[in-house]
Amino acid sequence: MTTFTIPGKPFAKQRPRSTRQGRVYTPAETVSFERTVGQIASLHFAAPIVGPVRIEMVAVFETPASWSKKATAEKMHSPHTQRPDLDNCQKAILDGLNRIAFADDGQVAEIAARKVWGPVAQTIVTVEALQ
Repeated sequence: MTTFTIPGKPFAKQRPRSTRQGRVYTPAETVSFERTVGQIASLHFAAPIVGPVRIEMVAVFETPASWSKKATAEKMHSPHTQRPDLDNCQKAILDGLNRIAFADDGQVAEIAARKVWGPVAQTIVTVEALQ
């Protein structure tokens, strides 16, 4: 089992875009985030895991500075129900881990994911081989 943290605001994978000529491409922000995830993960994996994989992901969103101390204290560690969508955050993480933590995201047999409010914006990812 390997756990690592991706600093900064959790990122949701953006939809593919297309040019007027019909060429489809992934937005630069998505490519950059997935590359960052891969770089951080590569420090923890010598080779991709073979076989089924379990992923646990906690997307922590920093409370806004405009909130009062009382509101911040009440929301701390409670569910985050605003955008970005959890499934899009998962996609960005899984695509960033492709060919680094596992050969293909098709190997992911189990996922546990949640979004919460917290003191520091970050994404905590745990990868575990199921065999």
